[in-house]
Amino acid sequence: MFYEKKFSVDKPTRKRYVLSAFKGYDPNNASTTLPRDYCDEEYNFGFENNSLTGGLGLKRFLYRNTAGEDETVRPIPESCADPEIFFGKLSDDNGPYECILATSDEYLYYVRLGKSTQWLGRIKTDRRFTSAISYLYGDENLMLLGGGGEGLYVVSETDDTYVADALTITDLCTHYERVYAVVEGARTSVWFSDAFDPYNWNVSLDEGGYISLDGSLGEVLRVLSFQDYVYIFCEYGIYRLTAYSDQLQFSIKRLHCDCGRIYKDTITSCGAFVAFVTSDGIYAMDGYDVTRLTDRLDGLLEESSGHKAVYCDGKYCLSFSVAGDRLPGKEEFSGVEVKGADVLAVIDTEKGAAEIYRGMNVRSMCVMSGSRQHCVLVVTAGSGIVMELTENGCSPDMLPTLKYWAVKNVDFGERLNKKYIVGVDYDTDKPFILGVVADKKVREFRMDPDKRYLPVGVSGTCFDFYIRCRAHEPKIRPFGVTVDFLRRGL
Repeated sequence: MFYEKKFSVDKPTRKRYVLSAFKGYDPNNASTTLPRDYCDEEYNFGFENNSLTGGLGLKRFLYRNTAGEDETVRPIPESCADPEIFFGKLSDDNGPYECILATSDEYLYYVRLGKSTQWLGRIKTDRRFTSAISYLYGDENLMLLGGGGEGLYVVSETDDTYVADALTITDLCTHYERVYAVVEGARTSVWFSDAFDPYNWNVSLDEGGYISLDGSLGEVLRVLSFQDYVYIFCEYGIYRLTAYSDQLQFSIKRLHCDCGRIYKDTITSCGAFVAFVTSDGIYAMDGYDVTRLTDRLDGLLEESSGHKAVYCDGKYCLSFSVAGDRLPGKEEFSGVEVKGADVLAVIDTEKGAAEIYRGMNVRSMCVMSGSRQHCVLVVTAGSGIVMELTENGCSPDMLPTLKYWAVKNVDFGERLNKKYIVGVDYDTDKPFILGVVADKKVREFRMDPDKRYLPVGVSGTCFDFYIRCRAHEPKIRPFGVTVDFLRRGL
């Protein structure tokens, strides 16, 4: 007797998917199939017009003088160790001029931009200033510095002096011609100077004074002039101070703020709102309400430290350090002996897109709001060179940055069935590496710009895809992934 024997054979079904529209970083927006427009991990790539680009990097800062020529700023002297930098204005007999100040544990330097590239001053202060603001006093431009000890340090072209000697000031702002200050040791109060006179801090109805808070929101961290008010940021909330020249018109209101502990050095005016980071995420305050700015960085911010932020041209730039097992990407970066921040996160406040950068080792940042230039100035760890944050920039050693993008756990909606990655069709201006991880086995492929298709030939049930590139100014456009589905049949 003969029996008809039935064989089980694979019956492939072929489909083509777009890998990603490259819209940004968002580990919360994941799916198990393609396209994955938002990635799970990335660093040093930018996202523009649905393409991966070179993103932000560093270049040496060049000051554009009145003649339209670029001038090099010499490195900060080595005696100013691990400097913090501030941008401001001073003035002499010829009028105001722009300057950069550098402060360390011992010295204060400043460089006069547009006339001298030498660092001047070398004032022995034995303190590191933490806050600096410009102030127009009559016809004279001053720089007011606080932090690191008692007194407010007033810097002018002709004279440097301490005022408010009894106050240990940690933060400053100006509002309606008064200077408002956070004072250490009296952290549940805000002090203010006489109107039009930063030298006078005498307490009286006709001069300076202070405002006491109830302490229910913790210590005072920062004062910020925003719109028509002074906002007082405490550890766990915000007050809005209505303040005019007449002290009898002062009034204060507590704002609702349902968030975690606020980090002082992240509180930054971003045009229509104030952004800040807390222990549970990134928030925005529009003057009345506090809302989430983004939740895309929540995972990275867990167990993070050393938070600092600035805002420039629609981008909120946040530097911080994270625990080693939370670093994005798989590549190791060679650091320096004294490391700066591990991560620089950049949030586009108009589009909501987020980008992650590594390897810059940011030590200090400030915004240059000059008459001819508007940019973020950066000093990295272990270097006294003043850098500028710029599109398609480099690493601190002036080499192209290592860039990485990845999506994970892609099973095309069929977890148990086997899939076969046939090949990819792509479009790129610079070479890059495509990595395909199939059931934890890694294969890498070099994608050259003179080709448009590459066979892959990798099978598995679940895949990760990553892109790695070290080229300068890359542009990687969305590309296709061809997949065969191997279903069992009779």
